[in-house]
Amino acid sequence: MARSLRNGDFDLVLAIQSPSSPDRWYRVLLDRARALAGETVLSCDCTGWKQDARNAAARRALAAGRSDAGLRVPRGCKHTDAAQALLGSSAGTAMPRYRTDHPYVGATRTRWAPLREFVPEGGWGIQEARVTVSDESYHLVLLQATGTTGATATAAIAFTACHPATLGSRAAPVGDWGGYTLAASFCRQAGVPLAGEPPLHFAEELIGRGPTRRATPQPGSTTSEILAIGDQRDLGDGLTPAQRAENTLRLFLGPQHALLERQGFLDVSSGLYPGRVYRLRRDPQRRYERRVRVFEDSAYARDLCIVRAQSVPEADHFLTLFFGLVADERRILSVVQRGNVFGPHSDGHERETVPAVWQPRMSQMTAST
Repeated sequence: MARSLRNGDFDLVLAIQSPSSPDRWYRVLLDRARALAGETVLSCDCTGWKQDARNAAARRALAAGRSDAGLRVPRGCKHTDAAQALLGSSAGTAMPRYRTDHPYVGATRTRWAPLREFVPEGGWGIQEARVTVSDESYHLVLLQATGTTGATATAAIAFTACHPATLGSRAAPVGDWGGYTLAASFCRQAGVPLAGEPPLHFAEELIGRGPTRRATPQPGSTTSEILAIGDQRDLGDGLTPAQRAENTLRLFLGPQHALLERQGFLDVSSGLYPGRVYRLRRDPQRRYERRVRVFEDSAYARDLCIVRAQSVPEADHFLTLFFGLVADERRILSVVQRGNVFGPHSDGHERETVPAVWQPRMSQMTAST
């Protein structure tokens, strides 16, 4: 299996804005296996890093049969240089706490529905700094979230100073990139890799229904137009709140979204009760919630009724439930009272032929070795 951000081989440590286009962003990733071995190995999805332009002369020397010390220089680019400097400059500093009405926090909670439930009031921290790297100036935003379980995650977003920006204009990219990074970190800490991964550039996000179809970026297309969700009806993108919520669900689930579309449900293995599997089903018309089917040691045992606490798109509710069972299963179960537990087939007689197989989480497998 190819190593990827999706498979949990890398962490997204910095989203950095391109100086040539304010809507183009690059991802700087940390190799997790190398980090566990004490090495900091960063990669980037820019052309310079992919072509290893920094070591081009060394490669030519090698091809000519000449020794060159440059061959020992790790692959890098100006974005990985910036990540080393930006993140190093913020290490060990205190993180001021902010309320949910701060634009950065508000944008993140709007774009990533699960974080509205998982991160309580007072659980948000923000730090900003102006840093210069190789004569280029950056405005660094660190966004930190502490979940209801006590788990903490931090996201880093770097804006190039050459693009005029305000607190409000920075909010959408912080919400997009920061929300993804926080959600991925919480899932990883729970022992479950995030199923999806952010696109190369948010301005090229999926808008079609298929898992591989990409929309052609249109003039004026921005991150907020593509990923924003909630009760706003007209963002100039021709999408309804339900469509925007579906786009965010597709982004979060990655390849699993196609599986959900095909079979109508996704299974989540319990992290608290070995052998238990939660089967999350969707209404084909996307009109209402389906009850969660619970399997114990592959046997269908009961249904749980977990409804939306507020008027949000159905895809938002599904994503919140999926994320909650992964990252804070105990809290999700705490809302299920006796009156919310029903016998099998309480809201439909579908007989899925796919067996519900419990899979231990990475944290459980590590603890058992």
